[in-house]
Amino acid sequence: MGEERPARSLSRLNDSPRAVRLLRELFTVAVRRSFVGRDPRDVTRYVRDLLEYQTLPAGGELARQAEAMIRGAIGEPELAHGVPELRRFELICHVIGDLTRPPGVPAAELFALVDQAEKRVARFDRPRNRVVGRRSM
Repeated sequence: MGEERPARSLSRLNDSPRAVRLLRELFTVAVRRSFVGRDPRDVTRYVRDLLEYQTLPAGGELARQAEAMIRGAIGEPELAHGVPELRRFELICHVIGDLTRPPGVPAAELFALVDQAEKRVARFDRPRNRVVGRRSM
């Protein structure tokens, strides 16, 4: 993620279902650590700042969707139901990529976020060679 545009490099991972799950969980972990218990206006300010930094429109539908995704991750999931899947992934990549925006999250904290996200993914993954519902005799 050391690139100038980390969201772009993250978006290239969309062909790997496991990477997509990891990014979703990393988004959830990072957002919850940053926004739980904070004023909802902090989310609005963050979204505006993020979109301006990415030279994207800081108002309108994109901003509403980004705020809905973040607020959905911190306890209002119904807000994000109308966000199309491709847009969800795009916004997740922008938020995760923003973790490296200078000065960026300290490396130890970033590794802790990734570790927690990997644990969340592992809870939902089935063992690879296990066939559910059939036993060999």
